[in-house]
Amino acid sequence: MSPRLKSLVAIFALVSLPYALSVSSSPCTELASLLPGKVFLPNSATYNSSGSSYFARQEQEIHPACIVAPSSAEDVSTAVQHLANLPNSNFAIRSGGHSSNPGAANAPDGVTFDLAQLNTITVHPDTATVAVGSGLSWQEVYDVLDPYGLVVLGGRTGIVGVGGLLTGGGLSTFSPELGFACDSIVNMQVVLASGEIVDANETHNAPLFSALKGGQNNFGVVTRFDLATFPQDEFWGGAIQYPASANEAQLDAFWKFKNSTVDPYAEVEQSFLYNASAPSANPEEKYYSSNNLFYTRPVASVEDTVLRVFTSSNIHEPQGYNSVRVANMSDFARELSLFQPVDQYSIYATTTFRLSPTILQQVHALWRSFTSMQPQSSVPGLVSSLTFQTLPPVIRSSRNSLGFPPNSHPEENLVLVLVSNYWPGGAYSRALRDGTRALFEEIDALARSEGLDERFRYMNYAAEWQDVVSGYGEESVEELWRVSRRARNNCKVQASLLQVDVGAVFVLCEEGQAQNVREGAFFGTSFGTQITSSELPQLGGVLQNKDHASYVGGCGYEVKGLFWEWVADWTRRKSCWEKRL
Repeated sequence: MSPRLKSLVAIFALVSLPYALSVSSSPCTELASLLPGKVFLPNSATYNSSGSSYFARQEQEIHPACIVAPSSAEDVSTAVQHLANLPNSNFAIRSGGHSSNPGAANAPDGVTFDLAQLNTITVHPDTATVAVGSGLSWQEVYDVLDPYGLVVLGGRTGIVGVGGLLTGGGLSTFSPELGFACDSIVNMQVVLASGEIVDANETHNAPLFSALKGGQNNFGVVTRFDLATFPQDEFWGGAIQYPASANEAQLDAFWKFKNSTVDPYAEVEQSFLYNASAPSANPEEKYYSSNNLFYTRPVASVEDTVLRVFTSSNIHEPQGYNSVRVANMSDFARELSLFQPVDQYSIYATTTFRLSPTILQQVHALWRSFTSMQPQSSVPGLVSSLTFQTLPPVIRSSRNSLGFPPNSHPEENLVLVLVSNYWPGGAYSRALRDGTRALFEEIDALARSEGLDERFRYMNYAAEWQDVVSGYGEESVEELWRVSRRARNNCKVQASLLQVDVGAVFVLCEEGQAQNVREGAFFGTSFGTQITSSELPQLGGVLQNKDHASYVGGCGYEVKGLFWEWVADWTRRKSCWEKRL
């Protein structure tokens, strides 16, 4: 593995990542003069409304010094240029605000860009495309397209934002046929760190275009997406809920589904759930399962498709809920939004493995153990979900940064796993974070022990500690590195930590200064300060000379020559983290 793949440290990041630390009221005051009527201070109606509309409580509880509400790419450019020229500025970019990682789209005591006013939708029938602003939700997009009989490769849940889903790869109801949602992007309008507004597509800024498809919050602020549209009639779909007594039949059904010939029109999300608040003294009745099932082409009966393994004729248990019907995409997206546990603390984590006859049952058993052991079992109101999904096929005509080789078939034997936990009380956040992390260490260890582990981690599901980008593979990471070197031109908007278990990161901006981003900066969850080079040796690593592009503290990586090397001694890394945390 190359040293650059080991580091993954200095990739330029702008969207959703807070920068630097020391922020006074002056950036907000100055921005208000540059963008009159578009900068909002604490306790104003717009400020309060924006803050309370984040999906997760941990994001709602972050309080920026001000909120910038741009209504055009030119507004974004003006604000970015101004902040980039300040000695200490802390800012973040919000599209939909659906992430569960704290600080992903909100800047504590800094400047948060809320892109909600980038909300135009323009349908272009002559080119079979639609131009959508980055501040839109998928529900807003589908509601406009459905009257045209059109749809796009977008999110399944209506309240999810356009920007984060697309730049993180994106899973869609139509993914089994058409690939990741980012594969349907025709063009992006992007504001670079310099303030320059550019188009990125297959023929113009092509490397940047590919990098943003899976590179998520890196390289620039995407203000508009031009997406391919396609005709779509109403189709079969909905959710079916079963009691825990159906769990074995459910796992067997998913195994059969994955071992059938791939049907590009069948989409399945199989979830097993635990609800601590379920009104029953019987612990088993706090568990149940639910399948979201869709078949996107006309069919006389779902019993004639691969989805028959999930229907009541094959799972002989009473159904607690059944919403199966023929409807349009906006209707299905609205239904899934109704079941989202908004205004809760939450954490997501993910992994991928190859299918075997027993791996699903073993992972399910690990998750059951996780929910039944302390401290999880005593968390009031905890809702935990284990979800199995298939991955989309590779679309050879679309280049992205996700790293699947053109001749590979991830849709055939790979299983994508998501565990999502929700709870109402912030006091339990640390315990659930640690418990979720331990659960995934067990799941990954199990997959490795059976030779079933896979490197891919889906960015939109990843927890702050998970290594996403190196899972894209060395070739993709090298290209991301090259794009980042071309794109960045200001220290405050280049410090990003895409390798999450690396300790402190210091990007040398100018002689005698460095910027520090601590653990979790992958999603902007922790922050640093500018320091002098004379202070660097006190922080646990080895700065060999100030000509190095970056400095990495002693928890995960250490500078060796011009690159970074992994600290293999887990005991030393763990001890370092305990001191930092």
